[in-house]
Amino acid sequence: MRVKRTTRLIIAVLLTFGMVPLVGALEPSTATITVAASDSTSTAKAEADYVCDGSNDQAEIQNAINALPAGGGTVQLTEGTFNCAGSILPRAHTTLSGQGDDATFIRFTNDGILRVDAEYVTLENFHVEGTGYSASRDFGVVYIRAGHNAVRDVTGTADRTIQALFYVRSVGLGNKNIEDIEFTRVVADSPGTYGFIHSSWGTNYKVHKNIRYTDCKAIDCGRYSAYNPWVTGFDFAELNDIEGLRVTRCIAEGTLESGFHFEYGPTKKDIVFTDCISRNNGQKPFPATYSLGGEDYFGAGYYAPRGPYTFNNCTAEGNSAYGFFFSYPDGVYLDNCTDLETGRGKTDYSAVKPTSFFIVQSLVTNANPSIVMEDCASIDSHGRGLYATLVDYVQIKNFTMTNPGGINGVGALIGDPALGVGFVSSNVDIHASGNSASKLVTVNSASNSKFTGSIVSDVATPFTVAGGGTNNVVVEGIKTVSNTLPVGSTGITTSGVNSGAVSIVNCAVVRPGSTPLPTPTTPTPVPTTPAPSGKPDLVVTDISWEPANPVTGAPVTLKATIKNQGDAATPAGTKHGVLFTFDDGAAGSGVWSDTYTRSIAPGAWVTLTANGGSAGAAWKAALGTHTVKVTVDDVNRIAESDETNNVRTKQITVSKPGSTPTPTPVPTTPTPSGKPDLVVTDISWEPTNPAPGSAVTLKATVKNQGDAATPAGTKHGVLFTFDDGAAGPGVWSDTYTRSIAPGAWVTLTANGGSAGAAWKAVEGTHTVKATVDDVNRIAEASETNNILTKSITVAKSTPQPEKGDLNADGKVDWADVALIGDMVLGRVETDPDADFNADGKVDWSDVSLLVDYFFGRVDTL
Repeated sequence: MRVKRTTRLIIAVLLTFGMVPLVGALEPSTATITVAASDSTSTAKAEADYVCDGSNDQAEIQNAINALPAGGGTVQLTEGTFNCAGSILPRAHTTLSGQGDDATFIRFTNDGILRVDAEYVTLENFHVEGTGYSASRDFGVVYIRAGHNAVRDVTGTADRTIQALFYVRSVGLGNKNIEDIEFTRVVADSPGTYGFIHSSWGTNYKVHKNIRYTDCKAIDCGRYSAYNPWVTGFDFAELNDIEGLRVTRCIAEGTLESGFHFEYGPTKKDIVFTDCISRNNGQKPFPATYSLGGEDYFGAGYYAPRGPYTFNNCTAEGNSAYGFFFSYPDGVYLDNCTDLETGRGKTDYSAVKPTSFFIVQSLVTNANPSIVMEDCASIDSHGRGLYATLVDYVQIKNFTMTNPGGINGVGALIGDPALGVGFVSSNVDIHASGNSASKLVTVNSASNSKFTGSIVSDVATPFTVAGGGTNNVVVEGIKTVSNTLPVGSTGITTSGVNSGAVSIVNCAVVRPGSTPLPTPTTPTPVPTTPAPSGKPDLVVTDISWEPANPVTGAPVTLKATIKNQGDAATPAGTKHGVLFTFDDGAAGSGVWSDTYTRSIAPGAWVTLTANGGSAGAAWKAALGTHTVKVTVDDVNRIAESDETNNVRTKQITVSKPGSTPTPTPVPTTPTPSGKPDLVVTDISWEPTNPAPGSAVTLKATVKNQGDAATPAGTKHGVLFTFDDGAAGPGVWSDTYTRSIAPGAWVTLTANGGSAGAAWKAVEGTHTVKATVDDVNRIAEASETNNILTKSITVAKSTPQPEKGDLNADGKVDWADVALIGDMVLGRVETDPDADFNADGKVDWSDVSLLVDYFFGRVDTL
């Protein structure tokens, strides 16, 4: 055997600082042993330590692994195919590495697998395949049963004779839970089984914690042949509990059942999806009969029952049954999530009812809110855009539903008599359009709930409130743009509701072009992600009160919505206090909320109601206009990453009893011009904070505020200039040719320029000018409002010191390990920056983390 590289350990340095016991346990070897495939080049074979003959190649690979020193090392596989008729078992602190997933191929037969029962193992840069399994099939081709392991840049496939391609399973090894598993750029390509699955068996140590999937794909899992009828792309919780799951930029496509899937029973905590795509899943035929929640059909892009989940900027497209499915939601948050064409490819909806966003059964959970949807959209659903029943404390903000096909003629069904009505203490802001569903939005037997938004439809009953159980429902400010309904009518239909159960406020039907549609919120550019603080950060996002228009002397109940915008959960069992004051005490005694003690996950929020005060839990309204100040964590019970952002204020006006509020003047409707009118409503750029010399991509949001559509087939040009040309050549967008309807808008990205499509950033502060229809291709009602300007600042970035660089020499090395060792031994003053696990002290666990980081076992501190 020829070992190509060895590295002498710096034992003398460690002895100097008394750290040999620690480093002896953690020190990996950098030894590398090379194994050549039978079909690799003659040069590769000549340089290899082991050469395979194309039969039972697992023997040479295992011998190489066993020949590594006690500290581990790397087994490097050459290009070529390794035919393995048995299993490979990596040791602790070893790496099995190939030349790339298109160059190195490991093919298992005869029940062979890659079984990882040791910690700190890395698998990388190869293609793996498993076929023809005949023994117990309840395992995976890559079968991980221990923690602190990573799989990177691996593509694999398998036939239907094994349960999974990539399988993480708790079996109680070492009597501990599985922690710290990483999958990065891993692809399950057309296996006849589960692409990725987590489970447990025969152990109480069944928690999978701190699991990371980044840029992974599950493609056509079970689509052409299947291990069982329930094959999914990613199954994160089959029989195991899961905590601290991060799924980022992952794709599930063409799977037999759900793309991303959790089972109902396991406990889930701190689950976050970001920028994921799930499309064309649910390839299994619809069943003839279907029971909601049964095991005969899932068919979802994201199937997420019972638990708290966060979805940021995720997309579902063309999934057979559901885009996003939530049963028993217990603190779910969706931001900027979109579903397109749910039900695509299916025709018979008599059993399974395709739905973009499906929400049921929060009445038995404890979270308030149970689910929050912000800036989400359903587009061209073949069934329903939204379904919600047996739920409470639902908050839906700026939800867009475009052209749902409808089920039984209903596009959005809120409260379903067939399953059990119930939509309680909730708020829905919905912007719906389309004529395919005869009842665009139907609300059944809701109570203590409010509905706002807008409608664009010519159907006879675009918004219906029905059911004898309806109570205290407010429908407010909904403008219905219709060519058929009588102008001036409310556009809201009630059916079978008791007198006084529904309040319809400021709702009216208008003709197209007569009143501008509500302007949806332009998405905020994604900011640069700051370094995690490891702490929660509580802010107040809204203040409300009841009654909404108090009179002098009335008792007023205060509420505040608080959000945890930090990157750690708040501590359970600690009071999350909120203090309400009025003109800083000049307008009466303050009140507070101090009974909420449940943990708030990162990104989640709750609405808290005042329950106490020096003069009672309600404020006695004082005549006049006052400032309500709300302070969350007012007595600093919770350590936060930012203690300066806990306050929010809002004005409240109290009138005399019997007085009538001044009505809002109704604007005069201008005479229609019959022309479009393009304006720029926002300018953005990427990167958000550019450095000098960087390439900056410009975007402009363009709105048609006229009363006629822009012409299709005509370029909608936008020109971007920088200090009117003094800060570099301009760029433009000139490829958009679709019509823009009145009230609609699009965001256009620069695609060309005299020096390229990106602006080369120049240091300093500059004025970006965006001019829409810059060469006057489109006749507009006004040609004088096409320009918007915005300042951009380009600054030299100040290099941030790398975490772990304790001596500030620009790198993390043994000098830093020695320094933190001295801190632990009391030889030098302790640096708070060395508390890497944020437990309030610097000890040997922090030394261990730094050593792991230095050797590349962990990516971040």
